[in-house]
Amino acid sequence: MSDPKAEQTSKGSPLSISDKVSIINALMEQDRIEIRDKTEAVFRLTYYVAPGFIGLAAFSVDHASLKNVLVIAQILLLALYVIAFLTFGKWLREARAYLRIREEFYAQQHLLQSEPFKPIRRIERKDRATRFEDNALWFPFGITVVSGAILLAFMFWQ
Repeated sequence: MSDPKAEQTSKGSPLSISDKVSIINALMEQDRIEIRDKTEAVFRLTYYVAPGFIGLAAFSVDHASLKNVLVIAQILLLALYVIAFLTFGKWLREARAYLRIREEFYAQQHLLQSEPFKPIRRIERKDRATRFEDNALWFPFGITVVSGAILLAFMFWQ
């Protein structure tokens, strides 16, 4: 037989509004940190890949015998950069969606009083709608991809 008192204790007492607000604030802080980290990671990726493009193209000038290998390396580096950028972009969109979920608790105060309290839930379509544009990320990405393609053409037709 199950003990009703033990079941009630295992469920725990309901959280107070201030406890819920503290949880939401902590989660929002973590979401913002994650967004900043992901954004910084995209820029770091660009800072590391751009010199790689230039280095491969410069190395190909003096080493014509390695032209095929260097062209393949440039293509692989460019593909790796595009895939990594798109992956970071996906992670960034998800982090923003989670932040939007937490912000709902401030926009819709009745959610703070609901039971069960669910500040962590699956992302829904409405959570993906964002106010943020990633122009600051797409611009260096575009410039880097174009630069990589130009250097690839330089290496190929050299």
